[in-house]
Amino acid sequence: MAPFFPEPHIYGKLKWIIGGAHGMGFMDWFDVLLHGFPFVLLIRLIVLKLFKLKISK
Repeated sequence: MAPFFPEPHIYGKLKWIIGGAHGMGFMDWFDVLLHGFPFVLLIRLIVLKLFKLKISK
């Protein structure tokens, strides 16, 4: 998820992708995967907790 300054690394990569991803190589896509995976896991955890909370009520 790091580096955070001057902007979060994943944010810069996402802006690059939204802008058309011109000039992105394999390492850039791999970098997006590595920096984005913790966010995917966090969202997964939140969804699982919410569904478990709804089922137990």
